[in-house]
Amino acid sequence: MKVKLLGAAQEVGRSGILVELEDGKKILLDYGVSLEGEEPQFPLPVKPREINLVAVSHAHLDHSGAVPLLYISGSPQLLMTPLTLSLSDLLIRDFLKLSKYYVPYEYAEVEKAMDNAILKGYNEEYDIDGITIRLSDAGHIPGSSMISIDTGSYTILYTGDYALHDTCLLRMGSKSEFSRADLIITESTYAEYDHPPRDWVEREFINTVREVVESGGTVLIPSFAVGRAQEILCVLAKYDFPHRVYVDGMARAANDLILEDAYLLRDPGLFEKAVDMARKIRDWNDRKKAVEEPSVIISPAGMLHGGPSEWYMEKIMEAEKNAVVFVSFAIPQTPARQVLETGVFASPTKKGNVKARIEWFDFSAHSGRSELIESIMISKNSAKFLLVHGEPEAEKTMAKHVEENGRMAIAPSLGEEVEIKM
Repeated sequence: MKVKLLGAAQEVGRSGILVELEDGKKILLDYGVSLEGEEPQFPLPVKPREINLVAVSHAHLDHSGAVPLLYISGSPQLLMTPLTLSLSDLLIRDFLKLSKYYVPYEYAEVEKAMDNAILKGYNEEYDIDGITIRLSDAGHIPGSSMISIDTGSYTILYTGDYALHDTCLLRMGSKSEFSRADLIITESTYAEYDHPPRDWVEREFINTVREVVESGGTVLIPSFAVGRAQEILCVLAKYDFPHRVYVDGMARAANDLILEDAYLLRDPGLFEKAVDMARKIRDWNDRKKAVEEPSVIISPAGMLHGGPSEWYMEKIMEAEKNAVVFVSFAIPQTPARQVLETGVFASPTKKGNVKARIEWFDFSAHSGRSELIESIMISKNSAKFLLVHGEPEAEKTMAKHVEENGRMAIAPSLGEEVEIKM
């Protein structure tokens, strides 16, 4: 069999893995876009008419955002969970609407992609000419899945982004998939370090936001609309946060979609409580009111690049009583990263030093070093690991972990096609 990396090769973002089986069938695992830097970056091109199946692990744009490109000249079958379909549709349409740069597809291709979707729940199987595909819970965001490909002779597991720790929002991903696989195509994002204990992070976060609000300040939490916004809402609900909470932007629509599939969550009741306790920002009058009172505002974009969070940041940044609290990895070359590294915020309409308190909390929904090592140890002694979705040093460290545990590690470069004997 052959594997070619169209993206996510010694980098985080624009995932795209093309798997060619011995019988010539081609399965494309994810096809995303990178939002690092000013202009979106797409994965390497592929001929859509040669693809037998596209399987998408989850809705985040770095895994789904380039999928409509495949439907300009083709119509391959598209496999994902029902919630990934609805959330991908939401995120991709928003990406098209807000992008300041040329995007090489239009709404028609988005609709065509969604029309070709085959929807499967966790542990349901889909057969394509003797090949069995199964999706299992990845524990990353609602609806996220690991993708298992069983040829009858061997099994390939693509992890996508996954977490082997519980969060307020989700149960941990399925460990059992690693013990069945002969080839594991795995993310390497956090191979270099572990995340701090989740309970400690939650308590420190709650203490910080209470301190700011109870001192008369406004807390802005720039957040990804899907996954992180819901996690933060659940943390606030878990600790019975007593002050006003607002939710804005696309997180509002994401909440509604996730409520429809709340059975996928670790504690559906907690999420329902979290959504009920938060007030939806509906218009500019609501926004102006929110920044003038002690409150918590959860709003996309998580990187302060577009979305309502950019406007909120302009309004709260100059008052020392306020705070901006980051809860996600800050992508390089984004306004969020610049604020964390330099204390300066720059938008198209404002630039200046941030006088508000600046905090960052590790609410990662990726496996850390210990969890990645655990995944290796669960696997077969004969398993091979193909490393993706990690910066060069992270993939180098991940390869070391794999080899120290007696397995083979492969870390291809962008565009490289590797032949793997199974």
